[in-house]
Amino acid sequence: MKKTLFVIKTLLLAFLLLSLASIPGGFVMGYSSTSNPGTSTDTPVFLTITLIGEIIVPIYLFIYYRAKNNLDALDIVMPFKKDKIAQKFGIGYLIGFLAFAIIFAIAVFGGGFTTKIVWSSKNIVLFVLMLIGFLIQGTTEEIVCRGYVQGRITEKLGVFWAIALSALFFASGHLGNAGVSLEGFVGLLAFGILTALLRFYTGDLWLCGALHGAWNFAEGPFFGTPVSGISGTELLFKSTSVPHHPWLNGGAFGIEASLTCIIVLILLSFLTVYLGQKYSDNKLDLN
Repeated sequence: MKKTLFVIKTLLLAFLLLSLASIPGGFVMGYSSTSNPGTSTDTPVFLTITLIGEIIVPIYLFIYYRAKNNLDALDIVMPFKKDKIAQKFGIGYLIGFLAFAIIFAIAVFGGGFTTKIVWSSKNIVLFVLMLIGFLIQGTTEEIVCRGYVQGRITEKLGVFWAIALSALFFASGHLGNAGVSLEGFVGLLAFGILTALLRFYTGDLWLCGALHGAWNFAEGPFFGTPVSGISGTELLFKSTSVPHHPWLNGGAFGIEASLTCIIVLILLSFLTVYLGQKYSDNKLDLN
């Protein structure tokens, strides 16, 4: 019973952290709507503000645990080791971007998307800011889901429950997004399991945070598809879903709801387990 209450408490606090992440963007959008009625907030500019504003979560957690002088707890919820930072970050970013690019290419060549270039040199600053913004947003979600949830639950229930619950929490956090579907939920669950495995085997969040940020940046500003149901982020390409091909393009929710994406994420998870069991100091008990 105590363990169940601990899990419920952890998930509720994690939900509050995600709610905290939305406050800066919500404040700016609310102020804009009040001072300029009729102004659309469904634009790359407002989305960028929202993404960057999510940095409030890691700042809060850092201050909270430092103020309590509880550095051990800080290392559990925000594990960022100081060794090989550039290497882990670079590998994570490369995996995230290339994985999405491969899935997207399969969808395009299979007739799932029509794509056109929408780039304008006027967007260069916004392009860079969105790159940074999605890194902040992706890393923040990893801190909450793979740091806070997975880290705390690992201490009480062990690795398998921690991976499963952190992935379920991550996927459930997107249920309110536009166009969400069962396939989309499964795709996000597969993504959550992959990043949870990466957090376990690497022992920190550099790789999975960079992967998450790169994935979302490739998905939205670069290739111009919906980011888990959120549209209007395209800056380089604009991709339009072709009807009757949801298994390739994921429909309104985006490519995470596609069968191709789910299969690739599952394969990457198996590859992560294989490499992790072979090379990592942390190993799952698969017996």
